[in-house]
Amino acid sequence: MAGRAELMDEINEVSFALNETTLYLDTHPDDQQALAYFNELAPRRKELLKEYAQSYEPLTSTASAGSGRKMQTISSGPTVRRPGKEEQTYVELRKRLQFPVNITKTCPKTARLIISQFGGPDGELAASMRYLSQRYSMPCRKIGGLLTDIGTEELAHMEMICAMVYQLTKNVTVEEAKTAGFDAYYIDHTAALWPQAAGGIPFNACEFQSKGDAITDLTEDLAAEQKARTTYDNLIRMIDNPEVREPLKFLRAREIVHFQRFGEALENLKDRLDSRNFYYFNAEFDKQFSLV
Repeated sequence: MAGRAELMDEINEVSFALNETTLYLDTHPDDQQALAYFNELAPRRKELLKEYAQSYEPLTSTASAGSGRKMQTISSGPTVRRPGKEEQTYVELRKRLQFPVNITKTCPKTARLIISQFGGPDGELAASMRYLSQRYSMPCRKIGGLLTDIGTEELAHMEMICAMVYQLTKNVTVEEAKTAGFDAYYIDHTAALWPQAAGGIPFNACEFQSKGDAITDLTEDLAAEQKARTTYDNLIRMIDNPEVREPLKFLRAREIVHFQRFGEALENLKDRLDSRNFYYFNAEFDKQFSLV
């Protein structure tokens, strides 16, 4: 049997591949090779989660840790007795991030940089709001599904960024905050999470757009993923701590995947339009040029 770390690594690898295949199938639902790969990955991930739950602890609410137990996202404790009902055992469920974040060294200076991917112009909060807003008016249902899946994943990425900032600052002292230039943030928020850019500019909804024009929105989405990838490039160049770099490298890889999926979505959309027209009209609003 694999050790705990090796088993978690395999879970992460299979989960990454499964997430990527899911996004691909949003716009290629008839690809039999991709469907076969998905059907291979999904049960494998389920088996790995079950093995981890039985050996260590449950990672999801559907991973069984043994017979007679019911997973609940509440604190662990003794058997709960309820009048008129049989005894029910509850097991603590630890929330699992999309990629592990385990930072052991306090560093508010690094937190000041990483927080830009929480509330900065190219951060995960803006990305999730952008895609989850655009999906409603997207005229192609397949692409609307892609926007839903990627927008949801961006929320998971925001959770990772917040976990990193929290772990980098949870034990910060006043002197460390002063030395690292974290003192201004500390005055307003102590060590709580609040969305802002690395330069201190607060999050603003004007940082993303939902235009109601499929070509416009997908072009923005492509640019957004590249800008986020560039930001992660810059963070990885600036940060030496491997406990911080590894989650950042994972997030960078997901930006590349999203860029590829949006690129395919844009080409798919253009294939369904009159190629002479899509550069000068709104495919969502000008119905005489609508999707075929």
